[in-house]
Amino acid sequence: MSTHRYLLVSRVGQRSLHQQWLEPASERRFDVLLSAYDPAVAPQSGAGVFFEYRAGSKVRGYAEIIQEHADLLRSYDYVALFDDDLSVDGTSLSRLFDVCSENSFKIAQPALTHDSYFTYASLLHHHGFRLRHVNYVEMMCPVFRSDILFAVSGLFNMGFESGIDLVWCNIVAESSSDFAVIDDVTVRHTRPVGGEKARNGFVAGKRYEDDIYGILGHFDLPWLACLPYAAVRYDGTHLYKHSAIFWAAVSLTRAIVRRRPVAARLRSVLVYWNHLLRQRARNVSVTDITG
Repeated sequence: MSTHRYLLVSRVGQRSLHQQWLEPASERRFDVLLSAYDPAVAPQSGAGVFFEYRAGSKVRGYAEIIQEHADLLRSYDYVALFDDDLSVDGTSLSRLFDVCSENSFKIAQPALTHDSYFTYASLLHHHGFRLRHVNYVEMMCPVFRSDILFAVSGLFNMGFESGIDLVWCNIVAESSSDFAVIDDVTVRHTRPVGGEKARNGFVAGKRYEDDIYGILGHFDLPWLACLPYAAVRYDGTHLYKHSAIFWAAVSLTRAIVRRRPVAARLRSVLVYWNHLLRQRARNVSVTDITG
């Protein structure tokens, strides 16, 4: 029986980067459940490694895993759900889990490197911060406290393959320190956003926005801007004013030209800056997960 307190779960294909997560084995303080959606993926074995084959889409696959492996998932303090195209080693992932546990975050995620493919510029690495308390954690690499994962697990069964991450923080939000982006740990997202949309059912004209507006409408939620409540420096100082956080966000100009399309990356950064200067982070309470 494993003595690890953390579990990383991923739906993996033939191009999965999960081998990076397992090394160095001596530094890895988490177990891994690899759920292959492609039968051509070679089974993985080893200490603290679980492997299965499960056909189907990402979110639906996670829903089945949460239901069928409930006892296993509940035995861990934290459970991460990672896309298989994230480049990061086991040492960094162990530190990520430790930071989540030390702060008892409900949901958190690592920051993205500036050369990552990204949707929200607010989730890119901000120099000088250990972490930022935020109102939103995206679906790419969330880390859930295990009781919180089960509190929001109904979202995975609703038939939406996009947009459930716009809801889950609102279901369990109680404090501005519940959620975080961990700038102290970065991952590199190596493939363009939306590269697996056909496999996840976005075909024949169906768009991500269809699922997004569908689930937001179901819960009568607005599409909230992804923003920090506060930033925490390495010396423990908390910054609450967006004007102060903005100066760290200026460094994101370096991310604009790291990959193409430059125009889309520029637009995302400009939107984030505008939100920082004009809006405040907030969550909207959702008390009934069934809507």
